[in-house]
Amino acid sequence: MRKVLFAILLFALSALFIAASAQALTSAIRGKVIDKYTQQPLIGASVSLPGTNPLIGAVTDAQGHFFLDKVPLGRHNIQVVFMGYETVNMSNIELNSGKELVLNIEMEETVIRAGEVTITADKELGKPENELATVSARQLSIENSKRYAGSLNDVSRMAQNFAGVQGANDTRNDLVIRGNSSMGVLYRLEGMDIPNPNHFALLGSSGGPISILNNNVLDNSDFFTGAFPAQYGNAYAGVFDLKMRNGSNTKHEFLGQIGFNGVEGMAEGPFKKGKSASYLFNYRYSTLKALKFLGVFFGTLAVPEYQDISFKLNFPSKKGQTSIFGVGGVSSISFLNEEKGDNDIFVPGTRNLLYGTRLGATGISHTILLNKKSFVRMVLSTQYSANNIVNDTLDQNGENPFNTYRNRSGQGKNSFNVVYQYKFNSRHFIRTGGYFDRLFFKLDERYWSRPAQQYFQQSDYHGATYLLQPFAQWQFKYTTQLVFTAGLHGQYFVLNHKGLVEPRLGMRWQVSDRSAFSAAFGMHSQLPPTSMYFNKVENATGAEMANKNLGFIRSNHYVVGYDLTLNHSTRIKTEAYYQHLYNIPVDANVSSYSVLNQGANFYFNFPDYLVNKGTGQNYGVEFTLERFLHKGFYYLVTASLFSAKYTASDGKTYNTAFNGNYNFTSLAGYEHKLFQQSERLSNWVFTSNARFTLNGGQRYTPFNLTLSRLAGVGVPDQNKTFAERFPDYWRIDARFGLKRNGKRITHELAAEFQNITARKNVFTIQYNPETGKVDQLYQLGFLPVAQYRVYF
Repeated sequence: MRKVLFAILLFALSALFIAASAQALTSAIRGKVIDKYTQQPLIGASVSLPGTNPLIGAVTDAQGHFFLDKVPLGRHNIQVVFMGYETVNMSNIELNSGKELVLNIEMEETVIRAGEVTITADKELGKPENELATVSARQLSIENSKRYAGSLNDVSRMAQNFAGVQGANDTRNDLVIRGNSSMGVLYRLEGMDIPNPNHFALLGSSGGPISILNNNVLDNSDFFTGAFPAQYGNAYAGVFDLKMRNGSNTKHEFLGQIGFNGVEGMAEGPFKKGKSASYLFNYRYSTLKALKFLGVFFGTLAVPEYQDISFKLNFPSKKGQTSIFGVGGVSSISFLNEEKGDNDIFVPGTRNLLYGTRLGATGISHTILLNKKSFVRMVLSTQYSANNIVNDTLDQNGENPFNTYRNRSGQGKNSFNVVYQYKFNSRHFIRTGGYFDRLFFKLDERYWSRPAQQYFQQSDYHGATYLLQPFAQWQFKYTTQLVFTAGLHGQYFVLNHKGLVEPRLGMRWQVSDRSAFSAAFGMHSQLPPTSMYFNKVENATGAEMANKNLGFIRSNHYVVGYDLTLNHSTRIKTEAYYQHLYNIPVDANVSSYSVLNQGANFYFNFPDYLVNKGTGQNYGVEFTLERFLHKGFYYLVTASLFSAKYTASDGKTYNTAFNGNYNFTSLAGYEHKLFQQSERLSNWVFTSNARFTLNGGQRYTPFNLTLSRLAGVGVPDQNKTFAERFPDYWRIDARFGLKRNGKRITHELAAEFQNITARKNVFTIQYNPETGKVDQLYQLGFLPVAQYRVYF
């Protein structure tokens, strides 16, 4: 392994040291300026780079486009000015060779009431793209996902650094928000609600070890942790609203990359020179599988095999644009008993597990600018995800496999959604529309019943149903500083004719150019995992779908917040929240089960009969101190104190599996331009980043040792459900990078060191029938990761 890593580093360093041109290197910045609410181009807007000498600037044309040529490589501030609109200031935008910088800039019309004095300020740091968000929302920067230690180019792992989000599992990227299961998070891509976007993902879950979403094709996106706007539904915990960027429409550009997440290549460019239509394609293949071909293994022969593709085709027009986009991936891994090491954390015991998944999601989006005040956007999409899981138990000698579980299930969705937006004036606008989904299923899951000595078909359903989600939302700006939002979101599930209407309210008051108060309330609901509806239970008259009439998981969010801008690059943000959960599926019999704990492990088990009689409550406070990149330095400090509990059908209140009570993250980074006195070597940039993360230990249910020894298997102590907690999870990560700009090419080399202290964080516990004791299994230890990326 050391030889392979050394070979990668040697190759990358060789590329970095290719002789550079002695002349000053430049590239171009171009883009489009539009009205944020109507999407209409703004003609005559001034775009400039303050601090350049002579000043570099341009004025937008009849389509809102601008072009800045011969811009020196490096970081620049960009200012956009247009009469009657709030000035846009963008800081530390990076320009590299081998790739033009394309910006889509949205401007907001200024609200001025007679006799008032307006307060002017730079654009709020970290402000989400969605203008209807008032609390618990922030923009996720794709640039940060590439430089934050521990993120591994995964936007979900990067989001785990934010306040209120836990990340205490080295093997998965689940988004545990404010003590909620990651099952309650909605992923939306280009307006299309998508299933779990991860390789090796179990149907109904929302996390995984490796994301299919590739940050090389994503654009800055919005991340919500509570009380989100009315256009989002079928989620009770949070929302990840992801955008894909458009490919370059002026020249062909390419990327090559090798690292932890895979070996990949990307191509983008115009379909025809001089036309505005463009393409973007990215393909990635498992690095570990590629290394296996070279005879390199990582302590086990169970090598994850996966590949994925992302693409977007964009066709602009004078009256809007049409885009075709999609993501897809396949993955598999085989845990064979003879190939496993001691204390395998994924598949303990003597058995073979074959695990395969696949996912595909694609859509077509069409935006029409109806007039100067309104537009409509329509998305037609289809998606499908499937599991192929086989589990065989072996005898004491590790031989004679016997199939005890098989899951060959799949589920998909055909969707049409439409959004209409109308701007009455600078103070009022509405957004309304709906999401209309046809859900289809091909469920085939069986297991071996030891007491009955026969196979039982847990699910066997081929069919379809519908979920309808209309919504409407209104924003009212009393002044530029005082904004109110109100909305309604409806849901109707055709399978059992369950429906509801959810009100949403929000406000934000910009007290001064430095401080702001915000508050929001929202009702948010979600369907339980669909496998619960189609789970079959044997009774005297045969098999029945016992849970067909389950209702929505429901929750009410209450959030208040305060923002303080210390200077143009640093801010403090605090929030307090309370979440009341009700109508929660729990065991129809007396037990401690609640669906709120689903996603706490790799398994998806639930009682045969469920009823909507459970409750839960989450509350807490969050703190964020953030310095955005300024003079080469940035940092992020987040802290959360919270409680997450639920009440089950036995009437008792328990900690949820995710009630760690606190988490803390601190990261800092520095970017330094090397050899600034040398014209020949001035295009070298060194970056460094370090992160410390601390989470309260994961909750678990201990084994009843007396019953376990009698049964010969681990028997959980139901009187102590999630009463115990593992030691606190903490680790330190560091990342170092070196970048060099050539005349038409940019090389990047990075080395990341995860868990540099080799902290032994507990992964899980298992009962050992040979010793009659409980063994602890640990998460990953020290892990070095190398990455090389080239743009040309």
